[in-house]
Amino acid sequence: MSARRRRRMAPVSAALLIAVLAAAAPRAARAQSASDVETARALFVEGAKLANEGRWREARELYARSLQLKAAPITRYSLGVAQQETGHLAEALGSFRAFLAEPEAPATARYTAPAQAAVTALEARVGRVSIAIEPRTIDGLSLTIDGQPVPPTSDAPREIDAGAHDVLARAPGYRAGTGHFVVAEGAGAAVTITLAATGAPLASKTVVRPLDTPAPLDAPAAIKPTSHTLPLVLLGVGGALFVGGTTLGLVGVSQASSAVTRDGSAAHGAQVKGIAGDLVAGAGIATAAVGLIILLTSKGSSSSPNRPSLSTVSASGPGITLHF
Repeated sequence: MSARRRRRMAPVSAALLIAVLAAAAPRAARAQSASDVETARALFVEGAKLANEGRWREARELYARSLQLKAAPITRYSLGVAQQETGHLAEALGSFRAFLAEPEAPATARYTAPAQAAVTALEARVGRVSIAIEPRTIDGLSLTIDGQPVPPTSDAPREIDAGAHDVLARAPGYRAGTGHFVVAEGAGAAVTITLAATGAPLASKTVVRPLDTPAPLDAPAAIKPTSHTLPLVLLGVGGALFVGGTTLGLVGVSQASSAVTRDGSAAHGAQVKGIAGDLVAGAGIATAAVGLIILLTSKGSSSSPNRPSLSTVSASGPGITLHF
């Protein structure tokens, strides 16, 4: 190439480089542009207003949009509150953790303790699932849970909201594998999906088993029902003895009053009946009293204990100060 031609192309190359840099610069600074910051602030303010009205789903959407434009710590905290209020507990846990990972500033220090309390409560409530794909090494593997893409390479338990979920695994050269599992609050499950090659005769199979996880903190212990058979029997026997004794006593009194003499055999037999009737009636009263005491005691002891509950964290719009 001649020197004259090189000198003519040099300005063109420089101009091209400047044009490329100028085109790339706005895209690199786009997330922090003044316009985006202003839009993020407006979205946050509107989200706080909706949260104050109890419209948490709409507030959650606005907080998420605001966070995409400007990653402000207070927006992360507010998004966590909205996610928690709308039942997205696993997402809320992630938002609160991200908020606590930010350097503490005077403007957000007041929210540190509520965020820590929320993390503690949510960690005990979210479910966990371990998903294993067989064969272990598959190129191009993709995994979704409830239609949302998730990293397919991690075997560690994934935090997930309690309830029913669907898993889908795909890979080139393999039949798609699906799985369905249900996880309770604070519990876990393990899902193993075995993918079959496209030309293999066997279809894909899925195995779901519960994980050895502790029971949820808010699950009350089962209470064995107390039997009321014995006290009811005692009440019935006592009542029968009382009625029988009273009847026998009345018969004795009636015979004694109709006896010719008070010293004769008829009068003596009537007195015996009266005394026996009093004893039987007294035994009936005592038996019924024992049955009543047992019945009342069993009812008192079978009442359910106070059910422990997990505290939740909530916040309203006016209580959140905006600092971008």
